[in-house]
Amino acid sequence: MKILSIKHYALSIALLCCACEADNQYSSATCYFVFQASLFPTSALTRAVSGAGGDFCVVKAVMEKGVYHLKLTPNQGSFDQTDLDLTISNAVVINSNSYYVRMGRKRGLVIGRTYSGVLCAYDLQCPNCDFNSELHWADNPQELKCEKCKRIYNIYSEYSTVKGDAGRPLEQYKRVTYYPDRGILSVQNP
Repeated sequence: MKILSIKHYALSIALLCCACEADNQYSSATCYFVFQASLFPTSALTRAVSGAGGDFCVVKAVMEKGVYHLKLTPNQGSFDQTDLDLTISNAVVINSNSYYVRMGRKRGLVIGRTYSGVLCAYDLQCPNCDFNSELHWADNPQELKCEKCKRIYNIYSEYSTVKGDAGRPLEQYKRVTYYPDRGILSVQNP
């Protein structure tokens, strides 16, 4: 009986360790973001989620003069006026500011499809630095860079890779869904 208990205990510890390692890529931050892409069919974000793959977009909620604006910055292609500044009340399904202060750790996401067509959403905060370290597009359109630690993250794989000092990969959000028939994008975590 005692030997059986020790084997069960050892097996439980091994499974727990494996489960923790598998989820390290996923963020623990609360995220709730809904975008009605059908209202903006030519926006960078709509192109990033509705295309076959290869396009990503930085999505950031910024407070200006008491109104949240959704700032969209594509990783490739041209900037359209609507891509740079969408008033949140016009761009989203639910008009409540409480949903946009919960867009990841810094009210910012990186959303798009890998070349293999997998829909992904990453947190805009550098996973290896403090709260004030926001990622920006690097010279290469498939990479994000942190100016503070100088790490570079590749966004075109399901698991971001890091160039520079060893560290954690980008934090990814688990539930990213695009409903093309309704034109609605949703990112939720947990």
